[in-house]
Amino acid sequence: MACLPGAPDLQGVPHVEDVASAREQGVELVLGRVDDRLSLWAPARKAAPLCVDFLGGRQGYRLAADRVRHERLIKALGKVVDAPARVCDLTAGLGRDSALMAQAGFQVLMVERQPILHALLADGLARAVGTSLASHLTLLPLADARDLAAVLEGPFHAVFLDPMFPPRDKSAAVKQDLRWLQQLCPYPDEVEEQALLAMARSLDARKVVVKRPRRAPPLAAVVASHSLEGKTVRFDVYTSPSVRK
Repeated sequence: MACLPGAPDLQGVPHVEDVASAREQGVELVLGRVDDRLSLWAPARKAAPLCVDFLGGRQGYRLAADRVRHERLIKALGKVVDAPARVCDLTAGLGRDSALMAQAGFQVLMVERQPILHALLADGLARAVGTSLASHLTLLPLADARDLAAVLEGPFHAVFLDPMFPPRDKSAAVKQDLRWLQQLCPYPDEVEEQALLAMARSLDARKVVVKRPRRAPPLAAVVASHSLEGKTVRFDVYTSPSVRK
């Protein structure tokens, strides 16, 4: 992994002069600017660059007002009881689920610990300034969610977790952007799963919603209160006594 000119300085990530130099050095992924968007791509391949686009992009159709309310994630969040309805996204990633929740009217607090993903989120938000969607999104400084526990003050309507999907045996079936995310953020081990779910459930929230592959076991082997299941994805909802109702 390396940064091209125009990319932010990220601790532990070296810089290269240009794409040609990255290819010569065998760099798998580079972070740089494409059409004035901070983007991630593989310099040795013809794959399209990946960026965060809160104004539309690949998931623009999902943000349509007449569609977003039908998304299973929004249904899993449930009816709003107290306003403002705040959601804490502890694993913001590329911000796609955060954008859905924001479009549905939730005030979304985004947490991301991976420096490159955090930089992509910050760039996407900067380009969306002044829009209604951006006014519902707040990105916290770069940090692990567990390090930010003291500033994650509730109450929250919900806490959302998408701890990446477990690796598949057939890697060819994994989408390009997911493969890149898996390179940047290896899937958490059992101890990390337990710590992440425990931290989410310790916050002042009515529920915790966890995104899982439909056939995957529950996160940290903790059975949910109930689930909403789709063709490929399942949303596990936790409303145990330790989560304020």
